[in-house]
This record gives sequence, structure tokens and C-alpha cells, in this order.
Amino acid sequence: MPALNWDIFKTLPGSAEKNFELLCRGIVRQNFGSYGVFRALANQPGVEFHLKLDKRHDSLGDPGRWWGWQCKWYELPASGRLGTPRRDKIFDGIKKSEVHVPGLTDWVLWTRRTLAKADQDWFNELSSNMRLHLWTGEEVDNLLAGQAAILRSTYFGEMVMTPEILHELHEKSVAPIRSRWQPEVHHVGEAERDLRRMLGETASWEVLCEMSADLRTNAHALETSPPVPSQLIPFITEVDATSKLSANTLDIAFEGIKTGDLDLLRDELSVHPRKLSRDVATAPRMLRAGNHSAALYATNAVADCHDAIRLLDDVETAFSSRIVALLAPAGCGKTHLAAQLTSATSARPHGVLLHGRDLHATHSLDDLAHCVSIATQPVASMEGLLAAVDAAGQRARHRLPVFIDGLNESEDPRRWKHLLASMETTLAKYPYVLLICTLRPEFASDVLPDGTRRIEIEDYGDETIEAIHEHFQYWKIDSTDTFLPGFLRHPLTLRLFCEVTNPTRQQVVGVSAMPGSLTALFDRYLEQIGVRVVQLASRVHRFCPHDVNTAITTIANKLWESHARSIEFSELRELLNDAQRPWDQSLVRALEHEGVLLRMPENGNDTYVPVYDMLGGHIIANALLAKHGNNSFETWIN
Repeated sequence: MPALNWDIFKTLPGSAEKNFELLCRGIVRQNFGSYGVFRALANQPGVEFHLKLDKRHDSLGDPGRWWGWQCKWYELPASGRLGTPRRDKIFDGIKKSEVHVPGLTDWVLWTRRTLAKADQDWFNELSSNMRLHLWTGEEVDNLLAGQAAILRSTYFGEMVMTPEILHELHEKSVAPIRSRWQPEVHHVGEAERDLRRMLGETASWEVLCEMSADLRTNAHALETSPPVPSQLIPFITEVDATSKLSANTLDIAFEGIKTGDLDLLRDELSVHPRKLSRDVATAPRMLRAGNHSAALYATNAVADCHDAIRLLDDVETAFSSRIVALLAPAGCGKTHLAAQLTSATSARPHGVLLHGRDLHATHSLDDLAHCVSIATQPVASMEGLLAAVDAAGQRARHRLPVFIDGLNESEDPRRWKHLLASMETTLAKYPYVLLICTLRPEFASDVLPDGTRRIEIEDYGDETIEAIHEHFQYWKIDSTDTFLPGFLRHPLTLRLFCEVTNPTRQQVVGVSAMPGSLTALFDRYLEQIGVRVVQLASRVHRFCPHDVNTAITTIANKLWESHARSIEFSELRELLNDAQRPWDQSLVRALEHEGVLLRMPENGNDTYVPVYDMLGGHIIANALLAKHGNNSFETWIN
């Protein structure tokens, strides 16, 4: 096994001191975490993290042994001495551990380099009721094996993901959908707000600070309210203390989210009570019975304490979510949202966007991970990809999204069910990753494991007017005194409407430029799709515009002649002379991806239908007109 490349480690984003602590924490969690209770609290006096064994480990000892680690990078030459200030801090850390983590049996000073002999002698002569240990870079090297082996490549080798690499990967992933992704008119809906809360974006959780402020205000009002009889004072005291405790917990939770310290967040949530004590719950009633004015403040305080518990439950649910399914009908913005959420923000780097259409029927998730390359080398496995993203998230102090967009566009969507089920266990090791999958609702029962968290989008709903105004402003459309059709609540239709109304955006246009029917929309839609299919076709299996137009006409004629709304999967591929092409280079897949066809599960088989019934009618009408001609069409139809 090659020696650790510490030069690569020193170039990682963030400080070497913090990254060294994160690396050591990851090593302990991966190798020893299953042997006891692991804790890592921000600003923990004495140690950065600790582990209390409840199972025997050959190296760490028997149940009851309690290990704590203090990690120090110490940029010293190989033979350099610590010096008095560093020695004083180490000694202070040992004494603080004895006070603040009583019961700790073993205390480890973990440095990158081996200390000079004089410093080792000094350390070994220190007096403590704990056993003192010195660990170095040699322990790092030796322990980067087994469960922790993946950390070797994500901190020292080929799987290091920097913000620059993540940006490059994102650019490649969104290139095929660039024409459909329009960040300028992106509308943030409730589904996106939910996902941003799960990712831990600070602005999504400012309600924690607002609730904390309300609790402190209520506590102060209760403290300054008119006196009550002595027998009621304990109730006042208990409500006051609970309000302040809840406020503190909310503040700590927000700090954990803001700093990206998920260990702090998890530990704080694990100790917070899930219900109020009897004295707190009954305090408002007891005070109201005596007609005391403090009853009003107590009622407000207790109500806010209940709200705080529910809010903390929301935090726990959000950050315990590992896999989320985003369900939406065709054209409702799943791919657009995937591109948007995997884009970098001011607080975090880009996430990773994968395309479900790249999964062939015989593939595994590892094959999907091969689509991602780092330093020209394809990623070897899906777990390797998750580990690399997790390490990047830890360094950025932020949870990062991994999107698999369009599960229903894979060659055999039913394969996803057991693949995703296996991912749930894997993701437990990588808390800085949120896996988000998009698919259409009709595939959910066949594709998603039981219990998978689901978020649904139908259309713009109550936010339709706001979304229309955002689009019209960008597309320079003046809709003053104009009746807007109801179909604009659908995201894809709204975008197409804007593109047809003012394609150049060079000047403001009014009602006269708006299409009078959906026919103009669909004609332009199909024209754009033909261009995209040609542009994105593989060099090995190229298409020309005629191929796309012929395929659409063939589909329309088949639907008309068979008096059916759908065509079976294999029959369609044969019909379009598509069966010999690989799935990811097929015309059927291209028409599905570009939003002409929808795959639908039907009696255990897959069938294809036009994305809209109205679009289906449109292409059939065009095919019939082309076949019979405008002059003879009236005679034929009669």
C-alpha cells in the first residue's frame, strides 16, 4: 500500500488543522464506532471526540473503557520541539477532560508527526487518573484500512473532491439539459424549501432563532409578572426554566446547522425531552384557576415550548433523512430542480447530478457511478462516490446533495427498488450526503422501497400567479389587462408559452404576440426537441432532423391505426428500428428524455404514451394532414 501523500492533504480546502481532526474523527468512527457510543461535540473541553465502549475491542479494550482524542496538526519539522505554550495547552486539555468528561479512562494526543524524544518523555511523566497515549501519522496509516479504507483515497488520493472538481462535474452533468434549465426564472416552491431544510441551508432554519427569541421574551415576561401565591411559585419557576432550556437547545441546534457540525446537532437532539413535565403542562390551568395575570404569559410560554419540541422533531426528521424521492408528473420541473439544487451556493460547493437514464437493465449502482470521473479516472463504486462527496461535505461543513434524476427513464426502472434499499444502510456511514431521486408518481410503487420519504410536486398550485409574473418579467411579456389561460400553472407549458410569445427577448411584447392556442406551442415544442435530439446524439449513433420527425409521425400513425393510447416498449423500439442500438443511444430513450413520450407501467410491462393527451392529438392530426394532404383531408374525414 502506498505511503500517505501528506502534500495532497495539505492542499485540501479548509485548514490542515481542522481537516486533520475530521480525518481522525472519521477513522475512529469508521473503525470503532460500532463498538460503543461515539460523541463529538463542538468546543468539548479537553477532547474533540470520545468513545465509550459497550463491546470488547482487541485494541481498545473491554466494555466500560472510555477513550477520548485530542488531535493536533502541529506544523513542526521532523525533529522539532513542542515548546512551552503547546505543552501548557496539552496539560490543560488533560485536566479539563478529567473535570468535564468524568469517567474517561484513556486520553490520546494524536499528532501527525512523532514527537521529539524530550517531548515524549515529558508527556509520559504527566500525572493523570487517565491512561495517556501518543498516536501519530503511523496510526493514521495503519487505521486507514477495513471500514476506514475509503478515507485513504478521499483525503490523500484519487477520490479527493475539491470545489473545483465538483464544479467541473456539475457542468458536465447539466450540459445535456442546459437548454431546459433556466435559473433566471427559477421559482422556489414548497418541495424545494423542504429539500433545502434537509440539506441544512441556514436560511431555511432561521425559524429556530425566531422561536428561541419568543421563548426568552415569554420567560422574561413571566419573571416580571405580578407575584403569585407561594404554592404557585414552583409552577412559574418550572415554566421559566423550561422556556430557557428550550431556547438554549434551539440556539445550539441552529449553531450546529450553521457550522455544519452534524455530530453536535445529533447529540443535542438526542438529549432534549420529547414532552413537557406535568408541572409545566398544567401551570397555565393552575394560574388561570386563581385568576392570576401570570397565566397569560405562562400560556404563551407553554405553547411555545410545545412548538419548540415539534420544531426540534422537524430538525431531527430532516437530518435523519438519507434518501428522499421527489415525485412529479412529466414537465413539472424535476430535472430543473435537480440542476438547481446541485448548483453551488455561497455556503457550499456543488453537489453531484446523475441521470437515471444511464442505468441499463444489467447495470448496478457501481456502473452508474462510473459515469463520474475524477482526474480522468472513472469512480470505481457508488460507495466510493458517496464517501468522496461526504468528505467534501465535511470539509465544507455542509451537507451535499447527490441527485439521481429520472429513475423511470432507466432501461428497467423496477431494478431500482432493491438498489435503493441497499443504499439506505450505506448512507448511514455518510451523514454529509443526502441522496435525492426523481421519478414520476406512477412508478413509485415499483421503484421505491417501503418507507422511503416522498415529496410531491403537481404544478405551481397556489404560487401560480407569482411564478407567471417571474417568467413574464424575464421573457419581457406585458400581460396587462390580459386573460391568462389556466394551463399556465403547469411549469413546462408556462415555459413553452413564454418562448413562443417572445423567443428573442429583445423588447417587451404584449397580448398580440401571445399564441392563440396550444397548437403553436406544440409545433415550437416539437421543433426544439428535434434540434436537441440531433445535437445530443452519440457520435456512434447519430440522428438527423428527418429521423426525429419520421419517428414522431410513425408513432402517431401507429396510435391512430391501433385505436390505442399507448405502444408497448419492445414494439416501439422495433417500430422505430431502434432495437439494435444501446439503450442510452436509442431514439426511444431520447424522445422520452426530451419530453415527447412517457413510459407507463401497465400489467407488468412498460408502455409509452405521448407526454400530454393534447400533444398526442396534435401529432396524430399533423400525421393525418401530412398523409392525406390539406386538399383531400375534408373528403377523407367524411
